[in-house]
Amino acid sequence: MEISFIGVGIMGGGMCRNLLKKGLKVRAIARKKEHLLAFQQAGAAISTRNRDAADSPVIFLCLPDGAAVRQVLLGEGGLLECLEPGTVLVDCSTLGYLEARELAGLCSKRGVAYLDAPVSGHQAKAEDGTLTIMVGGREDAFRQVKPLLEAVGSTILYMGESGSGQLTKMINNCALNICTAAFCELMPLGVKMGLSPEKLGKVLMTVSGSSYASCHLIPKVLEGDFAYGFSLERAYKDMAHMAELTTRFQVPLPTLQGTMQTYQLALRHGEGELYKGAMIRFYEDLLGVECRREKKEP
Repeated sequence: MEISFIGVGIMGGGMCRNLLKKGLKVRAIARKKEHLLAFQQAGAAISTRNRDAADSPVIFLCLPDGAAVRQVLLGEGGLLECLEPGTVLVDCSTLGYLEARELAGLCSKRGVAYLDAPVSGHQAKAEDGTLTIMVGGREDAFRQVKPLLEAVGSTILYMGESGSGQLTKMINNCALNICTAAFCELMPLGVKMGLSPEKLGKVLMTVSGSSYASCHLIPKVLEGDFAYGFSLERAYKDMAHMAELTTRFQVPLPTLQGTMQTYQLALRHGEGELYKGAMIRFYEDLLGVECRREKKEP
């Protein structure tokens, strides 16, 4: 059995390499051949045509967003129309809950099983095969591909019907975004009132107000390092997907709505391409301070 993997970028590349390390036959697919040469050297077949995946019983997708997934599956010369019944699509891209359910329905009409299987973890986890993978869709299809998922992740969770994987990731990401917004608003206030950025940061990383967000982002804030990781603009899209759900099902989430406003201020401030901790720069400019580590004289 040859697996096809469409989208071998920052996250998908590590996942594809881990499948190869398990001795599996893999076809790596990307638009540009130069992005595929390293995978060819690692033993993968390569192609720049998405339709070359059509003969694979299992196809992984790891694409930037829902628009890219729709283009591959449903666009001109789309892949879906040439897939055989019984094919399993494992979509590790990040898209909205409602969009995942729509795609699952379209695939089902052709006898194709669509699993929404977004991943959580940074590039290092993709490279060492320790991602968390949250899966929604048909349980029989999940059981079929679970051994493959175990090659790329250390925590594999079947969450339920179609869309459940994306919903789980959306909830996690929104919780992270809320924690990030909290310290980005409050740290500049503390510094404005005379507190040391380093000491305040240490408190926020170690006592009751600490969180994964503070422990991982505050050290970067103190160094002024914002050019890494998942961009603020893409993080905002997760909350926009959640807001779509709250509108559809009339569920008020005031904390999330307030966080979205913080992100909107940062996006208007021009921080969209930087990592989400960069939203602190809006409040630093507003208060005329910087939350940076004190530079020691040489």
